[in-house]
Amino acid sequence: MEPTAQDLEVERGAFRVDVCGHQFSVPTDQAEAADVERFLARQMQPANARLRAQAAAAAEAGVAAIGALAHGQPTQPAAAMARLRRTRRRVSTALEAAEVPMLEEKEWDPALAAGIVRVGMEAVVGAVRSSRALGVECSDVVDGVLSFQVGAGSSAVLGVAACAGADVETPFASGVMESVVAAKNRHARRNPDVRHSWVVLLAPGRVRVCLAEFDAMHVSAVQKTTDRAGRALLAAVAAHAAFAEPWRLGSDPSMRWRADIGRWEIECPDSDSAGRLVYARRDPVFAADSFFGRFTRCFLVSLGADDEKYDYVLKDSWQLVGTGLADGELRDEVGVMRGMHAALGAAECDAGVLQRLLCGGTVRVGGAPDSTRLVLGAELDAYARWTVAHGSKRSTPTHRLHRRMVSGPVGVALHELRSERDAVAAVAGAMLTYAVILERTGVLHRDISLGNVLAVRGADGAVRGMLIDFDHAVPGDDERNVRKPGHVGTAPFMSTANLEGLDVARTPADDWEAALALLLCLAARPSHRDALCARLASVGPTGVAEFRRDVFASRKALDAAIDAFADPACAHALRLIRALHRAIFAHPSCAGTARRMLRGSRLVDPIVRRVQYAAVIHERCVAAVNEYLAGTQSEALAAMMALPKPQHSSSFSSLGSGSTATIQPPSKAGYPLPVHPLLAVAFPAANGLGVLRNKRKAQRDVEASPRVKRRKMTHDDVGFAPINFAHPPPPPLDSGADSSTVVGDTHSSVSYTTAVPRYVPGTPLALVPRSPANFDALRAVEPPVVSSPKRRKLF
Repeated sequence: MEPTAQDLEVERGAFRVDVCGHQFSVPTDQAEAADVERFLARQMQPANARLRAQAAAAAEAGVAAIGALAHGQPTQPAAAMARLRRTRRRVSTALEAAEVPMLEEKEWDPALAAGIVRVGMEAVVGAVRSSRALGVECSDVVDGVLSFQVGAGSSAVLGVAACAGADVETPFASGVMESVVAAKNRHARRNPDVRHSWVVLLAPGRVRVCLAEFDAMHVSAVQKTTDRAGRALLAAVAAHAAFAEPWRLGSDPSMRWRADIGRWEIECPDSDSAGRLVYARRDPVFAADSFFGRFTRCFLVSLGADDEKYDYVLKDSWQLVGTGLADGELRDEVGVMRGMHAALGAAECDAGVLQRLLCGGTVRVGGAPDSTRLVLGAELDAYARWTVAHGSKRSTPTHRLHRRMVSGPVGVALHELRSERDAVAAVAGAMLTYAVILERTGVLHRDISLGNVLAVRGADGAVRGMLIDFDHAVPGDDERNVRKPGHVGTAPFMSTANLEGLDVARTPADDWEAALALLLCLAARPSHRDALCARLASVGPTGVAEFRRDVFASRKALDAAIDAFADPACAHALRLIRALHRAIFAHPSCAGTARRMLRGSRLVDPIVRRVQYAAVIHERCVAAVNEYLAGTQSEALAAMMALPKPQHSSSFSSLGSGSTATIQPPSKAGYPLPVHPLLAVAFPAANGLGVLRNKRKAQRDVEASPRVKRRKMTHDDVGFAPINFAHPPPPPLDSGADSSTVVGDTHSSVSYTTAVPRYVPGTPLALVPRSPANFDALRAVEPPVVSSPKRRKLF
């Protein structure tokens, strides 16, 4: 859409550009241009009074020196002039030695733009007699715009120069602001300790200054470099870069690069203590792809400067909070985790891992909380927030607060796991952990996604799931969750109600639906994963997530989506997907996703109706996950106890006269996890004694044997008992041995699929063949629970 004359007039004065990620726009509720100019001039000064006086004097002297450079008069300082001439000889012989083309209203040759800007900015810095070494680096011209940088590190002043076709008088309409956003994002990726940046916008004979912070860019009015106002603006920028404190230029003073140890030394505050120092590697393990927003970064950290073990994760972000709240009243991730751990104590979940908070709080700069109010000043910050804290009213004052926390343990992403089974087990364990948190604290996560479920491998080699990132977590009865909860979370994994923005409270059913979408994306074929995620996040023109509703409408529709997108090899994920879909969308009172029109033109939406049955759906989902874990645990024990296939036998009775076989049990690292206490409720077979067996396969194999009398296979064919491996294996029962030592059957067709609580890891098992003649003796010695009628029902 073409900008109107009024829009162009707004851009020529001081104005604000709202930025969210890589998108930006010019809002209609602009502050007065004169107020923005005054606020920017106030912030473009050192905080220290002595440095402020030095910068003001240098800027005043620089105005005259820059004017002399513009007119080619030999009144500039000798040192600055000598440096200027040396730079020109390096750049191009086409530049005249007596003037600075950057200050003139002449079109720049794109081939000479880098030299023109470098010479001009070095001359400007030299004009203010800077004692701080400020080099100028230029990049290539892209789409008629040149990016450059004055200084180094996070306190550098950025800049863009429009040299061909672009215009700084209307930077939004001409596309210059797009270059500013890209330059700021590149600078933030190279410098994780950056807080904000000053940006210079140059064009032939024109200059503007921009302050880039997390939600907006505040741009001064355009000035001509041929006038005193334009030279004063250039001199003020140079003096600010030369004399201001690093934190005033955008550097984070609580992060220091220690070249002697090659690590970051980071101060992590804590509301209960003075905080502590931690040490991180050079590059973060995670960084947001855009500076604008929360600008989240995560570092692996150690607690000592010489410690080589990085056992903790530091998370640094700028949270949007309500103005006037004390540190202990904040309801962001640090506050939520501190409340969770106070309620949970030392509680643990066998299948999952709880993220533990070591320390966390608000970063302080010079004794004051680090926030956008410190970056912009209270007056300018009041105009800066294009968004509000979730659940707050538009009139509620908000600002961004610099928060930092250290937690553990360290997990790995799901895509880094080699086994699909481990990845699904991590998701299942994380959701059981979520169930524990919900039961004890009533907190909803509201952002269950692929990046927020990690896998932690324990000392026993087992993989457990850990749920992280409680930025959006709130109690279920919180006002932010009940009244107009809006859109919260990561789009492909949002629930249907969340994605459509339905005006109903979010419940545990929404988090379970997010887990279901996560598993569906996890099971997708790599070539189809992006397409599936995009379609799950899509919303039609009427605001209805049609694809998501179609996929989850019925079991048949889910199977069709699985056939179209999923990898058939992901058997574990598909099994849990179908179980969770049945638990969430097959409740008889709110089945499916199709909206129905009742009598009287009343529209009934199962997604809205699901809120009434959220507690029951949550219990159904927990039972489904427990049943899945019980099944996989049984499969693991079946594989662990699988017997080698014996030589072909001519008759079943001949198996009873074979020799005794022995099995050395697996190491502790390979032994399955203990059964979760909740599994006994959801899947009683996993908590029973004795053996589960694939009866149909066993019966079929027995009947296939040509010389065996066909009979009904019963549970009494097999028994288990631990023995002491120090003693020799017992002889067969036919030789008169003690029948209590008989522990198994060597028939290869029987598969064992359960845990044996009597078995102790490290105790070997002896396998003794038995014949049908010994059944009565076996029944006499086995525990009653093994041969009880109740156990027979399982077969």
